[in-house]
Amino acid sequence: MALPNLDGEIRDGRHHMQVRVYYEDTDFSGIVYHANYLRFMERGRTNHLRLMGASQHALFEEAQEETPGFAFVVRSMQLDFLRPARMDDVLDVVTWPVAVKGASIMLAQEVRRGGDVLVKAEVRVAFISEGKAQPIPKSLRLLMKADLAPSKSSD
Repeated sequence: MALPNLDGEIRDGRHHMQVRVYYEDTDFSGIVYHANYLRFMERGRTNHLRLMGASQHALFEEAQEETPGFAFVVRSMQLDFLRPARMDDVLDVVTWPVAVKGASIMLAQEVRRGGDVLVKAEVRVAFISEGKAQPIPKSLRLLMKADLAPSKSSD
């Protein structure tokens, strides 16, 4: 069940989700510990999937029948830390698809504070079943490509 305030929103093909920085997110110097950005971005990717459409649950059930035991796993991630966030900052975690291929999805993510980009990431997520990369079922590929411009998607 999607909860608008908790799950964020999709605007112009990009998922936006706000997170507040708490004391537990910071290191001894009072800035966000670098690994916590990974947690913020994971929440963004999860909520992006949750908000992608009313038929998402049915599509995942269909994919489960086609490829039992499937999962999406992070295959690779490139991060650029540009500026620090501090306690009580309200951050916008922005996620959008860049490419959907046979067995993987490339996503771009940014963590922003107001107009400032604090962290940029490129995340490659692989589709696996029984521990091996598998082609993403067509129903899921179509769902994932919904936010892509036609010239940017490929199989």
